[in-house]
Amino acid sequence: MEEIRSFVAIELPEAVKEQIEAYQKKLKRFTRHVRWVQVPSLHVTLKFLGNQPAEMVERVQENLLTLQDAFQPFTVTINHFGAFPGKRNPRVLWLGIKSEPLEALFDLFHFLENNLHGLGFPKETRRFSPHLTLARVKAPERFDALWDFVREHPFEPSSFKVNEIVLMRSFLKPQGAEYRPIRKYQL
Repeated sequence: MEEIRSFVAIELPEAVKEQIEAYQKKLKRFTRHVRWVQVPSLHVTLKFLGNQPAEMVERVQENLLTLQDAFQPFTVTINHFGAFPGKRNPRVLWLGIKSEPLEALFDLFHFLENNLHGLGFPKETRRFSPHLTLARVKAPERFDALWDFVREHPFEPSSFKVNEIVLMRSFLKPQGAEYRPIRKYQL
């Protein structure tokens, strides 16, 4: 039986990806043991579904149709650079995201959590923290020069309108994950 690895996401416009790529290039010179995310695959993950039988992915597709009536388009702004769990010993480097209206992203996240829980998907135990993962730290190193650069050259905020949500399929490959839309849902 075929299993499909998938997630629900917001795609980024090309102009935003280009801006992020330019910033990412500047940051790379301050790191050694970091694996940078390929910019074309950047997205905002709203709900990771994991490997599921094809029939379950079909049920998810039907379930997500309810998004179209429940939400209006909204604006998101990518606005600052940060790290999880923190600057001292980062494991993930990211760009933060906020929405306008402020609650739009959180309402969308909770809507997905509740709807997909009804299909048997567990609810996320961690607090929702909207972000774009830029890189994963592979080995401890000092990031003082990186943080100095970011303080002196912060990411220039970039906004875009979210008109659709995408159910994505993820293909794991040696050079990194590759993503393809399964279905798009207009807001």
